[in-house]
Formats: sequence, C-alpha cells, structure tokens
Amino acid sequence: MKDTENIEDLSVFLAQYAAALLSNGAYTSRIVRCTQRIGSSYNYDVQMVVWIKSVTLSISQKDNYENRRTQVSSNPPLGTNFRIISELSALSWQIHDNAITLKEAKLRFAHIMQSKDFSFLSSIFFSSLANMSFCSLFDGDIGALICVFMGTFAGFGVKHWLSNRGFDIRGIYVLASFVSSFVAYIGVHFGITSVPEIAIGLSILYLIPGMQIINAFSDVLHEYTLMALSRGVNMGILLLCISVGAYLTLSIANVSLIHV
Repeated sequence: MKDTENIEDLSVFLAQYAAALLSNGAYTSRIVRCTQRIGSSYNYDVQMVVWIKSVTLSISQKDNYENRRTQVSSNPPLGTNFRIISELSALSWQIHDNAITLKEAKLRFAHIMQSKDFSFLSSIFFSSLANMSFCSLFDGDIGALICVFMGTFAGFGVKHWLSNRGFDIRGIYVLASFVSSFVAYIGVHFGITSVPEIAIGLSILYLIPGMQIINAFSDVLHEYTLMALSRGVNMGILLLCISVGAYLTLSIANVSLIHV
C-alpha cells in the first residue's frame, strides 16, 4: 500500500487527469476506471460524475472518512488524440504497480500533455489524403479526388485557424463545412468531375464527429446513460452545423445533389 498523499494536491491532479482523458476522446467508463485506479493507489476512494463541460470528484481517505473533499473542474473543448489517451491510461497503471509518488506522477502527466504530435502541415496533408481516399470507395473519378482533397485541405485549415482563436465550435463547424464544400464545388463548376454529389458530399466527411458517436454507444453499453445522451445531443448539434454549411454552398451554387 502506498503512503496517503495530500488530499488537496491529489484532488486537483485527478480533476486535471480526468479532464485530459475526456477532452482527448476517452469514453466515460475508461475515464472513471483510470481515475479511480490512481485514487485507490494513494489510499483514497474516488466517486465521479462526468459531463461534457465539467467533472465532479468526491474523494475520501479509505481509513479516515473525515478526510474527504469534493473537486469540480471545467473541461477543455472535446478533441481526439489516441496517443494521449493511451499514455494517460498507461500512467494510471504505472502509479498503481510501481508505487510512483504524486510528485512524480505530476511530472509524467505534464510530459505526456506537452509532447508534440504531428506538425500542422503534415496533419492537414494526411487528413486531406485520407478523406480523398474515401472517394475511391464511392467510385469517385480523378476530378472528384482532386475536389475532395482541395476541399478538405481548405476546410481543415479554416477549422484549425478558427480553433486557435477561440471561436465557438458550432460556428467553426458551419464555416469549415461551407469552405470545404464550396472549394469542392469550384472543381465541379469547372467540370473536372462528372460526379458532383460525391465530390461535394465527401469533402465534409472529415468533420463527422465519429469519436462522439462511438463514445455515446460505449456509454450506453456501460450504463452511463445521461453522459451518452449528452454526447448524442452534442453530436446532433455538430451534424446540424455541418449540414448548414453544406446547404449554404448548395444554395449559393444552386446545385442539387439528389436526383429524383
């Protein structure tokens, strides 16, 4: 059994840890298990309520219930980073198995969060390339591939630029969807593709919140029903924003992608 750490320091660390997992795309059950594993390693019981905007933790010392604390923290915007999720999960096991002190755990946590991923240029290029590859699955021609690549490239850049300047996520999705679909439509307008529905439709595919869809189903399976509903509503709003952006392009261009 590890020595009991200061409850004030531990509660702040656990709140930051849980928020980091959530903001990088972990499902609720994983967040709770990993956070409770760390708390138990330091001789504390941890109960949690996880929401999209905040995490509430109730922490009590196992052999002294009078020593307890409730910590509420706000969460950063949702994103997806599988490396951070994996390394934070591994950190919880390192603390559990190797008797790591809280001070050392904080240092390792900071290192994980500060580690650099791919550069922006490589991210935007490979994201555009990946989205373009879906065109082949839907029988898109060479022109459609070019349209999807350029549309994704432009929309991804706009999304990144607006995110760095703190714009509301819903507005970001509307503008990114509009830019992606409109850039793809430019190729359609100049006749470089014979399948405009594929070129314009797939140009916004990268915006679909796939991780939220998967996490919502996972939360249902693990009986975190309210969190699943919260994710579902949030996901539905983002899908609506994507639709609005694409609709603006279709309205301006006077194009119909559904042929009856």
